[in-house]
Amino acid sequence: MGTVSRDAYVPGNLYGEIWEATWTREHVWRHYYWVEYGCIKNGVPSICQRLEHNDKTTIDTREDRVTVTLKAKENSMTSISLNYARTTISTDNDIDDVYTSKDVDYVATRTDPGLEGAYNRYKSETFDPNVESNVKNMGLDGDNYDPGTFDVTAPDWLEMEARYAVDEITRQIRSDVHLSPDINYMVYPNPADAMQATAIDLTNKIKANQSRYVDKARFYSGGKYSSCSAKTISQVREWYVDEVLYQVNKQYMAAAGNINEQIDDKFNESADDVREANNNGASLLKSALCFPIGLTMRAEHVMDDGTKYDVDDLAYWDENVTLGVDMEPDYLEYDTLYKNESLYLLKLKNNNLLGPTGLYVLPSMNPWVCTTNVWYIEVEGEFLEFIVSDVDNECHPHPIFGHEAQIYTRKQELIKDPADGNYIGNNEQISFRFITGTFIAVPPGKLTGVGDKPTKENPEPIFEESKGW
Repeated sequence: MGTVSRDAYVPGNLYGEIWEATWTREHVWRHYYWVEYGCIKNGVPSICQRLEHNDKTTIDTREDRVTVTLKAKENSMTSISLNYARTTISTDNDIDDVYTSKDVDYVATRTDPGLEGAYNRYKSETFDPNVESNVKNMGLDGDNYDPGTFDVTAPDWLEMEARYAVDEITRQIRSDVHLSPDINYMVYPNPADAMQATAIDLTNKIKANQSRYVDKARFYSGGKYSSCSAKTISQVREWYVDEVLYQVNKQYMAAAGNINEQIDDKFNESADDVREANNNGASLLKSALCFPIGLTMRAEHVMDDGTKYDVDDLAYWDENVTLGVDMEPDYLEYDTLYKNESLYLLKLKNNNLLGPTGLYVLPSMNPWVCTTNVWYIEVEGEFLEFIVSDVDNECHPHPIFGHEAQIYTRKQELIKDPADGNYIGNNEQISFRFITGTFIAVPPGKLTGVGDKPTKENPEPIFEESKGW
């Protein structure tokens, strides 16, 4: 007789058909009775009976108007664990016009089919073949239906758009988040503390922009997502930002814990003394000396008068540059020189300026106050390989931390022209020579002085037992 239009909101009718059904029923009444008649039984005349009946038939009809509808409830329920927030994205039935294909704008304009595919399959494979049998269901209780579900194939472009969303957030984090220059050896001499401070610093900066990175308003308005794929992309963004926060805390805090475990394992009862000595050494460096293992500098583009360019100016440039240095052989790493690496020796000249046992300070006092000595040292050597790392370099993106280090290496080798492969020259090793001096002061005690040469009373090198240097 006709069709039923779709409801404006889900859950509700997606499609329906109106049928006029005529029911015809035949009733038969039968009256049974016995009839007597003459018969022969065993050769003797007798009276027999037979059962006969009379029938009366009537036919009645009934007309019904039946509406059979295809009903569906949106099943866009999600349950995504957020490790950092320690919660779950849990939503369902919050997509605007979920069963209608529509155009949406992401990186490009796309057509989002929504749940149209599942609707078409269910109607053609289940609803249409069974509509007549449902109409003939004399119970008319509305429960004679197949509640099966149909999988929806996501459009091909959805995965690419989700990847674009993750890449966009990565670029934003790389642009926004830089480690504070206040997190350095001077402020955090214990590397475990530096790792913890790094986690806190990066986490706070990412959380400050978390809503901008997720950008839910782009996909969600009026209490619903604009389309099925919009919901997917939006929740991918929300999960990814949370996962970045989780990984930053997990990796840096794990590193801090590992460092502390190593210190406890190697130094046992003296572990706290080592940490205190490190703190005291950092205080000394801050007040008197500077030995920058990683030197952070601020690079800015300024005008001739020293004025900085505005952020919106084309010539604007502002970034951190943090340089670290490594070399081979590592002359500071004494233990490894005699294990798995080759032995490289420095040319060393060591002059003991105040004699083999040093100079007694106030020798007229008993015991003497202390002994001191001074060394004049000349050193020559070379590096087979010299490496400079720019750890704040932003040319190499990283999905979690924004960027990776750019490394420059200097070692002895022939240099080729990258265009034609011809040799154009030699790159030589870095050699060095310097003169320096040092001093040692030893408080009074059993030792008779401090110097390079053992004495009869102290056959081993005295400075190995010194406590004052």
